[in-house]
Amino acid sequence: MSLKNQIIVFLFLMTSFLHGQVEYGLKAGIIVNASGSITGATSDFSSVENVKEKLSGYYFGGFLEIDLPIIYIRPELQFSSLNTDIENLTLSQSRLEAPISIGFEILPLLSVFAGPSLRYDTQPKIENFSLSKLESNTSIGIHMGVRLHLGDLSIGIRYDRGLKSNEILLLENKGVPISGKVDSRVNQWSLGLAYNLN
Repeated sequence: MSLKNQIIVFLFLMTSFLHGQVEYGLKAGIIVNASGSITGATSDFSSVENVKEKLSGYYFGGFLEIDLPIIYIRPELQFSSLNTDIENLTLSQSRLEAPISIGFEILPLLSVFAGPSLRYDTQPKIENFSLSKLESNTSIGIHMGVRLHLGDLSIGIRYDRGLKSNEILLLENKGVPISGKVDSRVNQWSLGLAYNLN
């Protein structure tokens, strides 16, 4: 058999193998408990100093899952939106996230997973406040969780945590100069559904 024919046969076999081992689909869910902090606030805002913000929100996106003999690798792409109200402060922020999970099936219907998460953060908004720019729009974090597999449908619980702080400064409140820092580092729990399309 010529080299050209061997390459064609190899590519055909690899394509057939990967077709049976690669899954893709859609995912969506809710962010049920996320937190950040406001520190160093001026006396007018001392009541919010060291406050842990309770944010909620949602996410949606897609995934690709590659099944290997012992583990699976699952890159995902998702859009997340968060908001909260604290001491009459309304905070909102959105992110584009790319988690990459390495998972292991511990029972026929249950798997555990963990991995890095790459993020692009939009500028947070706090109603009636002027803010400095984020230290960085890009960040990296880690995530871990468990997933229940029910045929093409799966249910997952996940914890996400940013690896370093990402602060913005409070500059003004309705034109009045103030001081303080908001740490927008990811620290959240989420609950989601995913559906395989193939």
